[in-house]
Amino acid sequence: MGWVVPTSIAILVVIAAWSFYPVARMQYCEQREKQRLEVELASLKERNSKLRAEVDRLKTPEGVEEVARENLGLVKEGENLYVVLDEQQPESTTTAAPDTAPTAAAIAGDSSSWQRALDMIFGFE
Repeated sequence: MGWVVPTSIAILVVIAAWSFYPVARMQYCEQREKQRLEVELASLKERNSKLRAEVDRLKTPEGVEEVARENLGLVKEGENLYVVLDEQQPESTTTAAPDTAPTAAAIAGDSSSWQRALDMIFGFE
């Protein structure tokens, strides 16, 4: 008879955990998604402020002249343009800037071992 009470308690704990897990999983995943979105928002705000600064710089006469000289190859009247090519290096091609938005993997890399364990338990990707 000494095993009935501990067994009953163990069964109740298992039933409670089984009932509570879906709610806890949903709450945890929503919390982690919120963290991911906050990091992404901060990154986008920083990128936006850099772009605004670049736009403000390009609105100045110096900025317009810089773009005209560097990107369009234009020169002022009376100036000569010389292009020096390095034979050892191939012509450079323009490449798109890499996306700086953080991924879930990047966020998980910054997390603690507890958070990684909870991610595994609750199935957060």
